[in-house]
Amino acid sequence: MANEVKIYTTPTCPHCRTVKEFLSKKGIDFTAYDVTQDKEALKEMIEISGARSVPVISACNEVLVGFDPNRLEQMLRCIEQRSDV
Repeated sequence: MANEVKIYTTPTCPHCRTVKEFLSKKGIDFTAYDVTQDKEALKEMIEISGARSVPVISACNEVLVGFDPNRLEQMLRCIEQRSDV
């Protein structure tokens, strides 16, 4: 689903926690995948991002590696627009 928000994380990643807090404060539902435990999620993360670093955020047919709040806000506009309808 294009509007589904997925976050690929590791338990020790501080930026991963920041992304989750950021989305929670905005009221955006997301699914988090721990790539240290979920090998299929790790494989998917690498396929969509080309990266092995976390966090990787997938939403609205876009992929963001790392936490950039401004870029993430832009990515999430499609979700926020749907909720305004």
